[in-house]
Amino acid sequence: GAMAYQGVLAYFYDQVRPGRSVELDVCRWNQVVADVIWRGPNNMNHHGQCRQYPVEDGNFTANTPENGRCEDCRALPISEVKTVHYTACKKPLDCSLPYPRNPRDKRQVYRLQELTNVTTCGLFFRKYFEYRRDVEDRVAEKIEIVPSRRDGNYFPEYFMGYCQNAGGYYSIGGIPEDFDMKSIYGF
Repeated sequence: GAMAYQGVLAYFYDQVRPGRSVELDVCRWNQVVADVIWRGPNNMNHHGQCRQYPVEDGNFTANTPENGRCEDCRALPISEVKTVHYTACKKPLDCSLPYPRNPRDKRQVYRLQELTNVTTCGLFFRKYFEYRRDVEDRVAEKIEIVPSRRDGNYFPEYFMGYCQNAGGYYSIGGIPEDFDMKSIYGF
């Protein structure tokens, strides 16, 4: 996690603001779109309990869905999410939806349906591709570029034409490496 979002938070609270920390809401920060219930073996200490904190009065046994302690991150409206981590959904560039695993297919692009929510993953993919389209369009306003393909027909409601099929990602192209991205967003 050092180079990923988790590393940014760890660095901030270890180096920039040492001695200060806060437990972030896992459904809103670094949202993984994953199941919120511990579902390991029955003999595990936290089996059936919520993965979320804070734990009510330090009582882990009360930290259960039956007690209303779990918010299902998989169903949270994406407008309430601040940052996303694509672990359970897979990366948008994979052009793959997390369908239930096919036991004959050993690739890890398939995920158990209970782990994640295909629709929510798709909406996060769409948001990613909306940002990508915005970047490409803003760059095109500044310099002449060859626009990337947007004619893919793999779940266009989620991948917005940037995927021709599962695994068939259309790369972003035409933006020179020395292009100053600050010029389009002002930071």
